[in-house]
Amino acid sequence: MAKNPAAREPRLSPLDRLYTRPGFMIRRAHQISTNLFIEACAELDITPSQYGVLYILLHEGPLEQVGIARLIGLDRSTTALVVKILAERGWLDKTKSVTDQRKVEISLTETGRQALRQCERYAKNSVTTLLAPFDEAEREQFLGLLDKFVSHFNEHTRVTLG
Repeated sequence: MAKNPAAREPRLSPLDRLYTRPGFMIRRAHQISTNLFIEACAELDITPSQYGVLYILLHEGPLEQVGIARLIGLDRSTTALVVKILAERGWLDKTKSVTDQRKVEISLTETGRQALRQCERYAKNSVTTLLAPFDEAEREQFLGLLDKFVSHFNEHTRVTLG
């Protein structure tokens, strides 16, 4: 007669039950990832969201604010705040669209391009640090599983990518 599988499992403390929940670990991983990025880019005082906006504009810009939000997966109010901060730093320009005067196009300034180039070196270091606990095969597996997870649930978020 087989024993109950749950009876063989060690009993977890209430905190361990919380700490091993997928959502808790994902939130904690996000905190760690963000902190590593901010530490690596401290010299520029830039956040991951700000870096993402600069990156998107370099490769896809100029764009309207809603286009930035869609490509980076930020809500419109957060995107507006990030754009405002970057514009105040002189890293972004806002100009009226030549095709529709009601719309504003956002683009990188030369100062923004220079900041992004500098930040990219720091960001690369933060990725190296973030993936350091894994060997090469584990890195590929980890990133593959993250991609699968994010792709599967993209349509279930308030702000979808793309």
